[in-house]
Amino acid sequence: MRFNPLLNDLFRGEWLLDVAWISTAAPLVQNIIDGVATVQQQEVKERALSIIDASGHQVNPRNGIPENSIGVVSMVGAAMKYGGACSYGSEDIARELAYANANPNISAIIFKLDGPGGAVSAIGPLLTFAAEKKKPVIGLADACLSLHYWAAVGVCDYIMADNDISARFGSVGVVSQFMDAKKHWEDKGFKFHEIYADESQHKNEVFKLALEGKYDKIKSEILNPMARKFQAAVKAARPNLRLEEEGIISGKTFDADKALGIGLIDGIGTFKKAVERAKMHAELYTQS
Repeated sequence: MRFNPLLNDLFRGEWLLDVAWISTAAPLVQNIIDGVATVQQQEVKERALSIIDASGHQVNPRNGIPENSIGVVSMVGAAMKYGGACSYGSEDIARELAYANANPNISAIIFKLDGPGGAVSAIGPLLTFAAEKKKPVIGLADACLSLHYWAAVGVCDYIMADNDISARFGSVGVVSQFMDAKKHWEDKGFKFHEIYADESQHKNEVFKLALEGKYDKIKSEILNPMARKFQAAVKAARPNLRLEEEGIISGKTFDADKALGIGLIDGIGTFKKAVERAKMHAELYTQS
């Protein structure tokens, strides 16, 4: 079996992820483990940024960007901080957002979101962009779950579902998943040794306990604080959130109609309506 560096990202760290995605990703993970599919063999996605003019027609930036254009940045699929040959990381997405933010001929940005969440580390570059943005960002989303929802509330001035059938929002929660392969390798004759310095008694403690089925420390020291930060970000960005709704900040997901009713989003529409909303917000930004 060939080692694939993608496994390192798939099986480590904490995740802001809708767990339903994990089981659907299992065939892909198995193919990567078996060497059937590698990053190099997967199709490279198109650029995360496109530009449309004020009439809604796509523009080739090489031919110049007209005034009052709108940048369209996409974050699709499970998100990680660093990109690869087949996908963009949140650092790449943030750079595209920053480019649109800095270009004087782009008046607003549409941020298209469709994904189950991703690694906790992926949120940082997006929140850094949000702190520096000077133009309105309209979120247009299908699946907008967990980290994708944190990105939406952190970056967008207005969040819109792009349909009322498949669009879902929420999954405000944190999960840690890692694989204990020790028995597998021990059955093949390998023996593991972990030797710590006397002065390093707390090194990897929470993970060693978790491997023993003792989850209290990993929850209290890592997962719970992150979940509280996620909840605080949602509550701060969505002041009209109906917090009495069961599960709204503890992991439930909601369809577009329900999400609108409880304050998770601001509207339901289409790309055309998102463009109209972007123009409206651009005028408001100009006046303020």
